[in-house]
Amino acid sequence: MIDYQVQLHTDLSLQLQADLSLETETAVRDALKQWLEPVFTDKAKDVDLRFYSTETDVQKYAIHDIINDNRTSYTIHLPKQNYVHLGVANMEANNHLRHIGNDHSETNTLRLNEASTYAPLSTGVFTARLPMDVNDTTQSFHVHLYMVTSAVAVVIDTTACDSLLSVSGTMHGSADEFAVRDSIFSFTKEPVFSMVQVPVDVTALKARRAPHASVPNFYDCLATVCMPTSPDEPWTVRLVATLTGDKHTITTLTIPQQLPAGALRVIKLTMDAQGGMKTENGSEVGASVELDWKSGGEHEIDI
Repeated sequence: MIDYQVQLHTDLSLQLQADLSLETETAVRDALKQWLEPVFTDKAKDVDLRFYSTETDVQKYAIHDIINDNRTSYTIHLPKQNYVHLGVANMEANNHLRHIGNDHSETNTLRLNEASTYAPLSTGVFTARLPMDVNDTTQSFHVHLYMVTSAVAVVIDTTACDSLLSVSGTMHGSADEFAVRDSIFSFTKEPVFSMVQVPVDVTALKARRAPHASVPNFYDCLATVCMPTSPDEPWTVRLVATLTGDKHTITTLTIPQQLPAGALRVIKLTMDAQGGMKTENGSEVGASVELDWKSGGEHEIDI
């Protein structure tokens, strides 16, 4: 018998409570939690389970099933030999990842399809690998599936920018491929993930004012679900603030810390009157600002 369980490393509620702990951030925290809950779930909708001969690397048995649960188990009968077992969950409804090369464990791969820009991945994807020495006795195996996708959210206090119309963003620097057997991410391409606007309850924002402030704090929240980033290279987020008068202010964030598999990174920013954004004091995230404005004046921005 083989028992499977989905393991989730990130406690979404606890992390958001820690990252967005101010009373004025309650509405944006609730909105982000609602948006991310379908991804950071410990339930798998579907599983794809493959068993390969260790000697020949040829697939000997496969199971594809819809489970809609945190765990499941199967009783299967395999000939006596050594196997490499690989499992993948939540690929059925994923919008950009393809599961390819299933005939052999060496080529069993998750790969982004061809696109110039990717919408946020629609599911959190989980994988597992297990060597199995099958003998003549009845045996039990336990398999834990772990998330290989990640997420990033940008929370921007836009209170100071009265002329703001909208904010858009993209995330750069993630992996484009994952070898399931060897648990290795590849960075051969440069995928760009678009960040979507997470709807925040404006009524709730207006009801919560910063201490001693005469106006409510307003927040924009952008997020995406993506592949992890490299441990050796920084990754970037590019944000474009569109202001009245056909003005655009571009802020590029450089993040030196890796975005690991299964992780959520929340970055808090403050926008100035010209649409430029800066990180909190003490943050290791770098920010550079570029103005794309019509002619008619000189502008200086300090970051």
